[in-house]
Amino acid sequence: MNTNLIIHDNVSHHPLGSGSYYFQSGLLEYLTQLIGDGKPCIDVFVGAQPNSSPHIGNMTNVSTAFAVAKGLKKHQGSRLVRVSLDLVDTAPYSPTTTKYDDVVYQKSLRYLQKATESNSDFESLLVQLSAECGVEYRVRKQTDILQDPHLREILQDIVARRVEIAPLLEPRYKTLGIRYACPTPDCGLADKHGIRNEYFGNQIKFQCPVHGSYQIDLENGDLKFLEFNTPLRGLIRCRLFAQDPVSSWVQIKGSDYAGFYAEQMVLRPLQGFCTPITVYTPLIMDWSGAKISKSLYVRPDAYEYLRLSNLSYLLNFREFCAAGFKIGTLYKLVERWINEPKRLFRHYTIYQIHQELLQILNSERESLKEVEKGK
Repeated sequence: MNTNLIIHDNVSHHPLGSGSYYFQSGLLEYLTQLIGDGKPCIDVFVGAQPNSSPHIGNMTNVSTAFAVAKGLKKHQGSRLVRVSLDLVDTAPYSPTTTKYDDVVYQKSLRYLQKATESNSDFESLLVQLSAECGVEYRVRKQTDILQDPHLREILQDIVARRVEIAPLLEPRYKTLGIRYACPTPDCGLADKHGIRNEYFGNQIKFQCPVHGSYQIDLENGDLKFLEFNTPLRGLIRCRLFAQDPVSSWVQIKGSDYAGFYAEQMVLRPLQGFCTPITVYTPLIMDWSGAKISKSLYVRPDAYEYLRLSNLSYLLNFREFCAAGFKIGTLYKLVERWINEPKRLFRHYTIYQIHQELLQILNSERESLKEVEKGK
């Protein structure tokens, strides 16, 4: 008996429970009800770190944003509905991470200008999805967000409440993850966790392990070079969304940010403030049930079994296109999640995604053949 062989019936079930029990249909109507009609624009937010070409998790997240936006557009009449992709170019470039006196320092993609090639992949993904479903989009980088007129007030409030907020957002170090790259030419090191930051009212003093201290004034200084870790960035984003006078916001996030993380590191720090409308997308998992991770953060041979199985096209946007798939094929799969929410409130293995993509692709080819016959 081969104990390595797992036998199944090749049937994917969608058992009802939690969200899927209450939203067997009508998800878009419910979102419309939550949004209301008080503002002229609806932005469907999705974020990504441009540290590598989009993989299947990124592609499904962005596709879900477009599917939700298209659905909301049908319910909103004349209101502008668009997708807003935030590229987190202040994310770390891993090879630069280093330690000085047990404090971790890093350099960002923005400082090193390492995101250009990946940015073009994301832009191509957006162009194709926009053409597929007729929804507008915009791309924002962190500099754009740091110029929001409400940011200064929000940052000052968070810093003033740091003793309360920091342990919620960074339970390991109990510090605010505010970073500012060392301004000395060709340096750019930043304290990853803000461990050595010092606060004096609205002044923050930062420490470079090589070039010493430098500071910023949150009241009058230029904020566009600030960087934030993920939990702090999420808190700031939610508060900015709530104070936006023009747009109502719907967030699209991967399910790895749901559950305990959302309840303790997003909703708890937001107590007393407006909470965001969030749609979580299914995790795309490997054979073991772990989410598929962007290759920058895994060993070079981590997904060798996928390459040997000709499934590496799901790890890289360019390979996806080169393998003969169109983004429209993936969009059809994701749009079905929104129209049949029992398919949204669950997770998928990469094998199931591959199988469903092939089914859609084969159906498209058969339809094309029928059209050709009819000519």
